[in-house]
Parts: sequence; structure tokens; C-alpha cells
Amino acid sequence: MTTTRISEQIIDDINEGKENAFSALYDCYYSYLCAYATTYVFDPDEAKEIVNDVFMNIWSSRGQLSFPIHNYLLRSVQNRCLNAFQEEFCKNDNNPLQLLEIEELKSQVNTVIDSLSVKCRLVFEKYLYEGMSPQEIADEQAISVNTVRVHIKNAMDHIKLQLGPTAGILFLFLYGRL
Repeated sequence: MTTTRISEQIIDDINEGKENAFSALYDCYYSYLCAYATTYVFDPDEAKEIVNDVFMNIWSSRGQLSFPIHNYLLRSVQNRCLNAFQEEFCKNDNNPLQLLEIEELKSQVNTVIDSLSVKCRLVFEKYLYEGMSPQEIADEQAISVNTVRVHIKNAMDHIKLQLGPTAGILFLFLYGRL
């Protein structure tokens, strides 16, 4: 994927309703976003549906887009994947055993988080439990945003190492953020 073709002018053109600019964005990001969504939902057809929904939303909300759009697209796909998990969870009849399993998963996650270094755990808990952005954490802790992001990445890597590669899905499901 090359995002160099997606300039501020393309975003401005989409905001003005120019279909060729929207097509350029779609062509540039569609496959990448489908692959990204598949890491959450594991079903290529569902991933395609999620990505198409994101693009439909972009077109319907044209006039409000801002540049750069890369992170917005990733977050939109991630949020749609989370919504898919929540919908699936709500469809299932949650019995006490399922609720116990969820609590056990939370306990495992908390145990792994407790094993992080003090600074890494502090940053990650503020991000995960308090919902603070990396910028807010950086400002509060008087560290750089990049340092915050490194702590979050290191925490996620440690959690994935301890709980397996599906740890990201656990976080989306249990906490609504990654």
C-alpha cells in the first residue's frame, strides 16, 4: 500500500464530493484495511463488509474529513470490528459459565499487566483503564508521546507473549480499546 498518493488535496476533493478522489482513497486503502480487519474478525468476508461500511460512512460524511486520514481509517475499522464482536456477544445467550469465563480472562489479563515494569504498567493502565490518550499520558507524566507509545506497544507485546496472539481480540472484547 502506498499512502503517498493520498494527499491533502485528495481529502479536500472528497470533502467537495469528487468521486474520483474517493475512488483513489478506496483503491489505495481497501486491501490494506481488509487485511487489518481480518486480524480482528478472522473472516475475510466479514472484514470486507466492515471495510466497505467504513468507506460508505466516509462518503456519507464527506465535508468533515481531515488530513491525514490514515489513523482515522484504522480506528474506524477497529471500532467496526469491536462493534461486530459486541453484536455477536449480545446475540449469544450468556449463561453463568460464559460470564465466569469472561471474568477468568480478565483475571489473566490483569495478572499479566501486574507483571509489567512499574513505568510500563502505569502508562498502560492509564491508557487501558482510564481511557487516556497517549498525548494526555505524556503530558501528565512529563514524557514524550513516543515514549508512551513504546510503553503501550511493549505492554501489548508482553501480553501477547503471555496470552497468545489473540490477546488483541481479548482487549477489544473486554475493554473496548487496544
